[in-house]
Amino acid sequence: MQKDKPFSQACENNKAPILEKLVELFKQPGTILEIGTGTGQHAVHFAAH
Repeated sequence: MQKDKPFSQACENNKAPILEKLVELFKQPGTILEIGTGTGQHAVHFAAH
């Protein structure tokens, strides 16, 4: 039996606006350590871009 992954609607709602700001701040590709990931939705979304 597989349990559903944690999900946050707030993460879905704000991931694009947050990514827009991060792209402005970080012009070059690199590695970032995220602390307090929670559901991991932001990390997955950001890593894809």
